Amino acid sequence: FGKEEDSRQNCLSLHPKPPRINVVRLLENKGKMLRFVGKLEHAVGFDVERVFTLTYFLDTDELAIFEPPVKNSGRTGGKFMERCKVRKPRSSDYYTEADLFLGARISVYSRRFVLVDADEYSIKYMEGNPGVYPMSDFESIHARISPDELAAIDQHLRSIDRSGSGQVSEQDFKHAVISNTQNLLDQEVHTLARRLAVADGKVDYESLLHGLNDSSAPQGPLSSRGAADDDGSNAGGSGSYGSAMQKLQAMLYRRGPSGLRGLQRALTHVSRGSGAVDRADLDTVLGFCGVALGDGDVSTIFNALDRGQGTIDNSQLVGSLRPPLSQTQEQAVMEVFDALEDPTFKTGAVDVRDVVSRYRPGRHPRVANGEISEGEALRELQDGLENVKQGAVMVTDLLEHYADLVAGYGLSDDGLISVLRATWGMGSRH
Repeated sequence: FGKEEDSRQNCLSLHPKPPRINVVRLLENKGKMLRFVGKLEHAVGFDVERVFTLTYFLDTDELAIFEPPVKNSGRTGGKFMERCKVRKPRSSDYYTEADLFLGARISVYSRRFVLVDADEYSIKYMEGNPGVYPMSDFESIHARISPDELAAIDQHLRSIDRSGSGQVSEQDFKHAVISNTQNLLDQEVHTLARRLAVADGKVDYESLLHGLNDSSAPQGPLSSRGAADDDGSNAGGSGSYGSAMQKLQAMLYRRGPSGLRGLQRALTHVSRGSGAVDRADLDTVLGFCGVALGDGDVSTIFNALDRGQGTIDNSQLVGSLRPPLSQTQEQAVMEVFDALEDPTFKTGAVDVRDVVSRYRPGRHPRVANGEISEGEALRELQDGLENVKQGAVMVTDLLEHYADLVAGYGLSDDGLISVLRATWGMGSRH
């Protein structure tokens, strides 16, 4: 009768006392439980179909196992193990909350369970306690993926993402990450998928790729200044607004044209339609994009752009970070837009489908040099025009797209003009 702790007290004293209880933990976690879905490891026959609910009680560190009954299965189901503390195999230690996560193996009296899922409360609890659950710490997982693994994940996901939307299903994302990494646990892959999740069960994998691709991305025109600023000497300090913006600009465009676009996409996602973010949201966005800007510099930028309501406008921040084209470059892009626009009806807008259909990615100089594929060149244009309103490309949309290309690739006037000539099949007066 009783529990193991009660029996142990009889061995310690002739007049046994009740086992000591951690009252603080009991009060702080009263009624809190972590619930997991478990399956038997190495199951055979009918055991393959068996599903269990493992409940861990945070107040007493006890574990209970229940098998939900299934009609016409031949099994009655019900209570599999009474609530109690469970020792680890060949150890005097008990299982604790840190031992329970997705993919964990739990041995309970010669039965070995694999935890395959958890309820929403358990997932959020683990994400809120990264010290106990490092496999739920996005930043830690983010830093452990090597450039080679990133390149393999990129190739795998882009082969699935035929439309070039930058989004895939959660199942495809997890499969790609598991297939191309060696040391990530199931819980860590699940954490990545949750952090990058967008609407309709999709995962925005480009945010992961852009956020990790720091060291190998093309260097933009600001990279020399950015390298001096990124050495960590001013990581915690604050400078002028111009200096802070220049650092952030260099960090973003160091990843190519997609750097600022990734920031813009993250701002839109975090602001949830309001078009503005507060300081905490800005920190989240920068972390989401993998930008390690000093806290002082972030404060300098935020205070300079603050609208007096504790928020900054997304479009103002992005517009301030996007460097303008030179007069020669701007005139060349304007010529392209004039050629795309219907000469009969000058409406100032071109249907985005017409723009994409007239684009010739196969003749892009970087495709000809073997630096990128034809599909990547096309996706580059589609990414640059993803925010056009009502499917109509305005001249400002095209100017912003090529401003990102010039800054991301460090193109000179002649370099941009050669790209325009090759991809749009037209001459230039320059």
